[in-house]
Amino acid sequence: MGDSDKIVDRRQFFKDLFYYVGNKAADYTSKKIDRIMPKGDYLRPPGAIEETEFLSLCTRCDECIMVCPAKAIKRYEGFMDVAIGTPVIKPKESPCVLCNGLLCIEACKDGALKPVDTVTQVKMGIARINKSQCFAWDDQDCHLCYIKCPLQDEALYQEDGKPVINEEKCVGCGICEYVCSTINSTCAIKTLPQG
Repeated sequence: MGDSDKIVDRRQFFKDLFYYVGNKAADYTSKKIDRIMPKGDYLRPPGAIEETEFLSLCTRCDECIMVCPAKAIKRYEGFMDVAIGTPVIKPKESPCVLCNGLLCIEACKDGALKPVDTVTQVKMGIARINKSQCFAWDDQDCHLCYIKCPLQDEALYQEDGKPVINEEKCVGCGICEYVCSTINSTCAIKTLPQG
């Protein structure tokens, strides 16, 4: 075996080593992200890209937070993790109102929030109704979620006076969850993040 063969083998060794270490680091980061940001506790603003890529592109500049007319977008607070300071929406506290022009997307210069043509293309999450906790499904007169839905008769419609979510049309703004929580102590609607 000559000197040139040893150099190639050494280069290949380090190449393989860096590839292996890189993959392990990516796997660890992906698992850490799932642990840090438990699904169901938050929504990302309209136009948010896939979570791992979102976390790598978002610079925590707060521009989307500052332009939100509903003050729905807040900084994620946590304990020493990669998601601290990223923008989140907690619908039960303050939902996305799908403002005219989706100002948060326009304010994002980092590419973490991608433009959409219409509000119907926003996919933050999907609302789910727990029928056993819903006043309307208990034959009480309640239509507040239906009345307040910005995509009324598309994302949320009524069947015999009872609310029904069309999951294909629901954008996950969380307005239905918010209004339900104002009149129902158990809140019959939960908006779950997309994906």
